[in-house]
Amino acid sequence: MNSKILINKLNYVIFICSILVLTGQTSAKSNDLSNGIWFTCEFAHSQIPPEDDCAMLDDDGFQIIDGIVYRIKIKNSTETGCRHNRTGNCFLRNQPGLIAEQFEIGPIKLLENKIYLTRLGCTQEYATIEHSNYKEIAPSSELCWWTPQKHYFISRYIGKIRIILED
Repeated sequence: MNSKILINKLNYVIFICSILVLTGQTSAKSNDLSNGIWFTCEFAHSQIPPEDDCAMLDDDGFQIIDGIVYRIKIKNSTETGCRHNRTGNCFLRNQPGLIAEQFEIGPIKLLENKIYLTRLGCTQEYATIEHSNYKEIAPSSELCWWTPQKHYFISRYIGKIRIILED
């Protein structure tokens, strides 16, 4: 695996951790991050919202269970309409019958409308913005050295996913 791909994957994991630490809204609303499994919007870009209102989701996501963040990776998508024509790297938000692997990332804390992620000696603050079908997560303070100047657009998966636990 080349170093650029490895760095992108590391930034994604850092982001997933951030998201998970993300928002502690009031108790469980349908879009509360502690409720459900969340994925990034397939057709969103670094600071541009998804062009499809987040109907298509990326195959990488996260879930929070009892204060622990888990990475979720869809394993059985056959979707052909993904960005860059990559088959199986995305799926429709309401697609049934999905199977995913689950990997523990670590503990998180949900805070009111903000995410505070401390990594490698620097705490990054993120703000969350509600949209009708997705949330936007963006750095809201001076950037840590490891933080990309990027907005993340995420949506809750509608449906059930069969989870395969890591070994």
